[in-house]
Amino acid sequence: MRQVLAWIDGHKASTAGLLLVVAGCIALVSLARRAHHLQLRPAGASSLSSTAGAGASGSASGVAPAGPVATERNTSTARMRGEFENAPGYLEFIQQAMSRPQEGGKFYALLAWRRCDDLNRHQGAAAEHAGNDAFHDGALALVRDFGKRCAGVQERYADIQALYTVAMAQRGGRDELMPADGRGIVAPSGRDTADADIDGAIRTADRWAQAEALRNNAGFLDVGNSTGDHGVDRQLREWGAEILACELVGTCRGGLEVSLHCVATGDCAHDDYRDVVRSRVPDVQMTIFDTVLDGLHRRMGLAPGRTGADDR
Repeated sequence: MRQVLAWIDGHKASTAGLLLVVAGCIALVSLARRAHHLQLRPAGASSLSSTAGAGASGSASGVAPAGPVATERNTSTARMRGEFENAPGYLEFIQQAMSRPQEGGKFYALLAWRRCDDLNRHQGAAAEHAGNDAFHDGALALVRDFGKRCAGVQERYADIQALYTVAMAQRGGRDELMPADGRGIVAPSGRDTADADIDGAIRTADRWAQAEALRNNAGFLDVGNSTGDHGVDRQLREWGAEILACELVGTCRGGLEVSLHCVATGDCAHDDYRDVVRSRVPDVQMTIFDTVLDGLHRRMGLAPGRTGADDR
């Protein structure tokens, strides 16, 4: 040991240099490992982490999109959806939205027209109402508010076909939310395309696109038990689609659908549109209707008792 210490004492300069070399090697190895780790990260990882929250909020299933391209699309359609839901005037919204097809603007422009058309077909208020007075007053205020939002829309675009023609002439690329050939919106749906149109809407992760596709195609789906009457079965599926549609977009309770029902008919006993729909189902068909609802929830990838709006 003394000989070792003596050797070190006699070679202090050499020892210091050797230690510096060793330290340098260790630093280089550490740096190389870090650089290798960075190279292994997937492309777009940083952008995915910064937008995952926004992408998930636009998904009916609450599952973040698989890649940065999907995340970007879902984030932009979520922005368009917010503009649609909060637009103070739908005429102005339609005019600026349909020039932004990559954000779903053509689809939402047509959806705004349909909302105004629903309002127009329910014009007028029942002379009397039964049920909750406070709900009636709130429903009347909401309907009047949407009446103001829809001012000028149907005067400018007489029917949805006229708006569709204008929207499709706009440049900017394809609208991912628009069903092929406008099926279900301006063109009839069909049994041979129903599943494909619903699958396409599910892939967009846009709740309004999913709700619209379901409304337009539910009558052709094979879900739930059968009553033995094709016409009755179709009606039950269409009623079920109305329930799932309002669940997907979060408007069942106190939304425009139930408010229009209250104001137009005077039946204000229910502030939840699901109760209004269920009240139309004959008691003898209620058990079968429940199996239809379960089947529609599974078709849309929703767990029983949980809706797309729950994942906002």
